Amino acid sequence: MTNPGSRPLSASFYLSLLVAFIDNMGVWLIYPLFSSMLFDYSFNLLPSETTAEVRGLWLGILIALMPFAQFFCAPIWGAISDNKGRKKPLLWSVGIALIGYLIAFCGVALLNIWLLLISRLVIGAASGNMSIVQAAIADLSSKEEKTKNFGLYSMALGAGFTFGPFFGGLLSSFGYNVPFVFAFILILINLIFIKIFFIETHQVLCQYKLHWSVGLNHLRNAFRLYGLRTILVCSFLHNFGWSYFFEFTPVYLIYRFQFSSMELGLFYGAAGCFYALSTGLLIRPFIKRLKPEILFFGGNALAAGAIMFMPFLPTSLWIWPWMFIICYCVAFVMPSLTALVSNSTNAENQGEVLGIFSSINAAALIFSPLFSGSLVGAYPTLPMKLGGIVMFAASILIAISFRSRLFKYIYTGINQ
Repeated sequence: MTNPGSRPLSASFYLSLLVAFIDNMGVWLIYPLFSSMLFDYSFNLLPSETTAEVRGLWLGILIALMPFAQFFCAPIWGAISDNKGRKKPLLWSVGIALIGYLIAFCGVALLNIWLLLISRLVIGAASGNMSIVQAAIADLSSKEEKTKNFGLYSMALGAGFTFGPFFGGLLSSFGYNVPFVFAFILILINLIFIKIFFIETHQVLCQYKLHWSVGLNHLRNAFRLYGLRTILVCSFLHNFGWSYFFEFTPVYLIYRFQFSSMELGLFYGAAGCFYALSTGLLIRPFIKRLKPEILFFGGNALAAGAIMFMPFLPTSLWIWPWMFIICYCVAFVMPSLTALVSNSTNAENQGEVLGIFSSINAAALIFSPLFSGSLVGAYPTLPMKLGGIVMFAASILIAISFRSRLFKYIYTGINQ
């Protein structure tokens, strides 16, 4: 097993965070673009007579294809990293991402939505490598450090949320294909960093034959374990509600406040900044004192309530402080969930189990846009209503599953 205290592996820990940041920045760079491209009737990606409902359906498909590929590939990448170490699979996956962004550039330049769809599949397959990054972080973390270190991982993702959409919205003013060039350059830099600086964190104890169905097999087995099954269901519900809110709220902002692609970029960038600041710094006092299941319950329930209240905000100026409240509450969720999942398995299977966890999260991102993408065009407030309700359901489930610990905490707090 690797030694978390050694200096070279500490360098790999921070490089893992950098990999997560650059990868996520490349992914989120294009999110402000899809809503703008599809609902810009002067941009001929779709025929001008295409209705808002059909455009919303296309938006849902574009968003869903990436997590669809991620769903199948995340457990495979995780299992490969358990089998062959973390570095080689990281290099392979980032190389695949480069191909995906090249295809996306061609799709926008040629006004071909089918090339964009293919690019989303390729990039989604590559983005399953977050299970490798999570496994590398788990390799370098003690059980007591995992919530804090996965909080730093979430901070890196949040930083990607911050800069990706901001630069995507900014660069789109020079043309919708320019952000894809920028994403390609970012991923290329990522590839170089991994090749030169990343030091292997996982000692391979045994090798076994991998099969394309490994992801589905491990996913099925995971749901047979009661403790892990409950956590995975809660994770699915949270990510379904959060992604439905976060991905389709731009339609509401365009409909009610006439947000431009630049303003949507600022919206995503501000939300990512709030999230990164919260998950990296502001939530630390609570992480040191509270169990992961308590952090998930409180953060998720408060975020759900704030999301459902958002349509009642009177002007667009209220959007910014309200998003800070939402992102602060949500910041508690993923570090606590990831720690719960990682603590449920041994060191040799971190990649596999965290890959399953990534698959569950990806499944939520698939179903949320596919089921109701077309409805958002007709009912712009739906992301806030449905998203908040589903997230609140996750809080109820975790409260029931861990009720003894929650009641003990509440009782102790009342009597102190």
